[in-house]
Amino acid sequence: GIGGTFQYGYNISIINAPASYIQVFMNTTWLERMGVPLESNMVLLLWSFTVSAYPLGGLTGAVAAGPMAIMLGRKMSLLVNNGFVIIAAALSGFSRMAKSFEIIMLSRFFTGVNAGVSMNIQPMYLAESAPKKLRGAVALTSASFTALGLVLGQVVGLRELLGGEESWPFLLASNVVPALIQLTALPWFPESPRYLLIDRGDKESCI
Repeated sequence: GIGGTFQYGYNISIINAPASYIQVFMNTTWLERMGVPLESNMVLLLWSFTVSAYPLGGLTGAVAAGPMAIMLGRKMSLLVNNGFVIIAAALSGFSRMAKSFEIIMLSRFFTGVNAGVSMNIQPMYLAESAPKKLRGAVALTSASFTALGLVLGQVVGLRELLGGEESWPFLLASNVVPALIQLTALPWFPESPRYLLIDRGDKESCI
């Protein structure tokens, strides 16, 4: 869950705290490039594109989740999915250094792809892997990790932590931590028995 639905909740909430700082960054960057500041409605439009890139990426990830789950398997899909967050974290972490607000938009898109994939494949993986008696309880942890992500995103976004004017790139890049945790832990977990039997026809591994 930490690299799955947690990411969805976390990445929804971390964008709220630095909103005003990112808008100032957009205006400052534009001024350096063009010599004139942006009008307030243009800043709002660019910010809208930045926020909208996340659900657009989510739609892309949701569409890709089905083929990924069949071709790569549930566990491998979740592992590969962390690559999108690592790319996103690198882009947003270096956005101010690169003086490019477009990189933030691209970063949010990749973050959305990660959320779209994980929201579909993590519940599938859990439901197919959990023992029958625990299946309902285990499946519900997807919602629990989403809520935990929302809460921790708000906490980390406080000005005293990473939500300040100088630290907002680190806040946006902090989603790489759950991805690294999952990359470390998930390889030790088993593959989905249903995938092994139905998609791969490997009855022995399934058992």
